[in-house]
Order: sequence, then structure tokens, then C-alpha cells
Amino acid sequence: MIRIFSVLLLTVSISFAQKNYIHDVVTYIPNQPPLADSAYKLAQSIDTNRLKEVLNYLASDSCQGRELGTPGNDRASAFISSKLSSFGIPFPPGKESYFQRVDFRWISWEYNEINIGDYDYRQIWDYVSIPTENESLSFQSDSIVFLGYGIESPSYSDYSSLELKGKTIVIYNGEPHDKNGINYLTGSSHASVFASRENKLRAASRHGVACVMIVEEKFRELADQNRSTLYSPVVQIANKVAVNPNPVNTVFISSTMFSKIIGPLQKKIITARDKINKSHKPKYVVIKTPVRIKMMKQVQAVKGNNILAYFEGADKKDEVLIISAHYDHIGMRGQDVFNGADDNASGSSAVTEIARILSLAAAKGMKTRRSVLCMLMTGEEKGLLGSMYYVNDPVFPLDKTIADINIDMIGRTDQKYEGNKSYIYVIGSDRLSKDLHKANEDITRLYSYLTMDYTYNAEDDPNRYYYRSDHYNFAEKGIPAIFFFSGVHEDYHRITDDPEKIIYDKYLKVVQHAFLLAWRLANQEQRPALDK
Repeated sequence: MIRIFSVLLLTVSISFAQKNYIHDVVTYIPNQPPLADSAYKLAQSIDTNRLKEVLNYLASDSCQGRELGTPGNDRASAFISSKLSSFGIPFPPGKESYFQRVDFRWISWEYNEINIGDYDYRQIWDYVSIPTENESLSFQSDSIVFLGYGIESPSYSDYSSLELKGKTIVIYNGEPHDKNGINYLTGSSHASVFASRENKLRAASRHGVACVMIVEEKFRELADQNRSTLYSPVVQIANKVAVNPNPVNTVFISSTMFSKIIGPLQKKIITARDKINKSHKPKYVVIKTPVRIKMMKQVQAVKGNNILAYFEGADKKDEVLIISAHYDHIGMRGQDVFNGADDNASGSSAVTEIARILSLAAAKGMKTRRSVLCMLMTGEEKGLLGSMYYVNDPVFPLDKTIADINIDMIGRTDQKYEGNKSYIYVIGSDRLSKDLHKANEDITRLYSYLTMDYTYNAEDDPNRYYYRSDHYNFAEKGIPAIFFFSGVHEDYHRITDDPEKIIYDKYLKVVQHAFLLAWRLANQEQRPALDK
């Protein structure tokens, strides 16, 4: 499952009406044995040893943590493909393999150097410059211009008649204001549109500025939020047009770096800022110091594969149910391998084993009424990219796709359920379709008797799990989606997420539940209706 991350460059606040989605814990007390029908018997054929075999391989050091774009990821996809082939599963219609190729681009800094005066400043420690928000840049100059707030508006302009082409400017966030926080441009505490970062950068671009340095008061928070973005390549889908949202190269600097830059001019700069706030008249200061900036952006083409196992249905074969899991993980750091046994070799093995059972059923003449697509996706850890690609280039029409059952991290327990092997967190089941939610509850009541914990389904869940796995891209397209998840544990995204920690009797119950729900949805008379 993807970590929460953010690139804090342009801040947009959007308010949504809170919806009261189910967030209770539901436990069924069985008063009779599970319904022993053909679906239940198929679920009993799910084999723990087969689950172990696939999981152990995917979470072995030979797969190098399965990071997108690495040989280990390729080995993982080849292994899954070989398993599907061994089950006798045909390729999807019109395909020559199980793969849906996805082309990506990796964007990173080949190098990023800022030298001002006698100091060589360091990315993350002194400044933040994000490769996707900037272009390659190399220049030298003999000065930096302190330009107040960097605002240009009809009533106030920090630029006045200055010639700034090819220069570096340093500015503050915000806008001129009095000691009570009343902004000059609006006459209120509300910020002016001209004080937005977007408009400040546009103004700098109009005046030919080469680089804008913004003094960031919350620099450490900004650096922490963007750490992974700066230490690992940013990955984008290659067929999406790359957009550089900043019209001019932008560097966020710490207050400490700013103090070093201005040196003995510190008092003069502070006085200039105070005069701007009091007089509402622009005031600039030229800081005479050698400046050398060298930024070289590297864009690398990388290929990946979604893996598709297709089972054609019977009388409702034009409709498709998707069962999904991501097989990629976060790779290696130095010699340390992040094996990702729970995240998400557990889900990948589950979907592979469900595919085997569907193949077994078809061989016995037990075709599902609807078609089923077992999909193992890549690029989830890079931003749900494999599923994003699929929903924008689907193999089967989205309007014929009835639901997505997504499985991510189901092999362990969290602290809340330590010692409990009969629970699962359920996320998203009632977000779009009460029919989907009811179907899942029916499976619990008739077969699995698992505790259904909907805590993380709450709209105000601070963990935002609903938005952090592949089902979300299907839901965004109006496809009912349900996400099975066992919770976060101490080994999440650590090198200690190893196969020996999987709790197989608990894991098996969740895989059986997911299969039974899939069987129900693929065979019931009506597809899950979207709520009005």
C-alpha cells in the first residue's frame, strides 16, 4: 500500500460535505454451520501451501523488493505469469501474453548544486528543489536580489522598474500586512490572489527571472514531506503529457540558509521588510555575492506490466468483475532488501490462487455467469499508477465493469487485533453501492463469520486508506469497489516485512472470503447498482 506523501508546492484547499459512511465493527455470531454449497466447496480448495509458494518467491531476496523498473520487478511478473500459464489460463482476448505494458518515466535530479558566497548548500538540509516542478538550469551571477514578497499587482509591485532578467531573487511567502495581520492588498485578513505562489512565479517569469528562492518558515516540515520525492525518482505514466507547473525554477530555502546568504545585510533586509509592511511601498536589496546554480534533470524511460488473467463468463459474459492486487513494492536501499511479504506479496498470492480456483471451476464446467479479470498491478507504490493506467486504457469497457475487489496487505494482524485471526478491515464497500456492501455482509453471515471492521471507511479517517490503494482509481471512474486490508503493523515499509511473519491460518480465511464475494458478484442476477 502506498504511503501518504505530498509535494508541497501549490497548496489548494477543497472542502467536501462529509458523508456518513459506515464505520462500525460488525461481528456475526454463527448459529449454524457455513452454507456448504458449491461456492463454499471451491473456497475450501484454496491451498495454503500454494499461497506460501507464491508469497515466498515474491518476498524473496531474488525479487529485490519488486520495485518498478528493476530486474526484481521483472522477475516477479515473469513468475506470476508462469503460474497463470501452468493453470491453463488463456490470454485475454486480443493479447499475446498476460501483460498489459505500461510505459513510465522516472524523473530525478542527476545533480543539483547551489553555491552562494562561501557556502555549498545541500538539498533537503538547506533547500528543497523538486525535479518535477523545475527544469535543468545552469548559470552564474554576481548577486541575488531580495524582492520583498515578489508580488506584482495593479496597486502594488515589488518589481517596479528593476531589470531582473537572468537573476536570482529571494522572496517571502505572503504579502504586505500590518501588525494586526491585515493585508494591504485586500484590506482584510484574507490573502490577495496576487499573493498566491502561482501568481508570484508567473510575475517572476514575466520579468525573466532565472530562479526564485522562497524563504520557507516551515522548512523542516516541507523537507520531510518531500523526502521520498527527492531521494527516489518521481514516476509518471509516460503517455500523460509532462507538465512543469512552475513557470520559473523554484527553490524553497530554510531561514538558516537565508541568514547565511544575506550575512551582514540581515539588519538591512529586516528593515526593508518592515518598511514594506508599514509603508506599503516596495523595497528591494541587492546582495552582492557570487551565485552558482547547476541543476540537471534526468528523465529515464522505464517499462512495467500489469498482469491480466481473464475468465470468460457464460450468459452475462459482457460484464466483467475485477479482482485486483499490486505486486510491486519499494525495492532496495543500499544492500537492504524490502521484501514486502505482507505489502503486497500477500495480496498478489491471494489473487494468483483465486485465479487457480476459477480455472479449476471452469474445468469442472462451473463457469461464472459474468467474466472475471484477475489483475495484478504494477506501480502502486509510485502513486497507484498501474491501476491509473488501466482505467484510462481499459481492456474491457468500464461501463461493463461491475466492481473491483482489491486485496492489499491481508497476511498479518495489527495491534488492535493481535491474536485475533478472524477479522478484516473493509473499506469502500458502501461508498458507491449499497448492493456491494450487502453482498459482502451476506458472505460474512453465510460463510466466513469474519469480523468486518469498517473503522477506516469513515470519511474523516486521518489515515486516508480509502485513497491509498488501487481500488480508488476504479471508484473514481464510478465502479463500485471494496478494499480488504488487515491493518498496518510495525514492519510496514521496513526491511523486516518478511514471509515468516505471515499468519497463514488468518490469511487463508480472508482469501476464502474474497473468493466467495467474487463468486457471488460474478453469478448473481443483477450487478451491484450504483446508489442514486
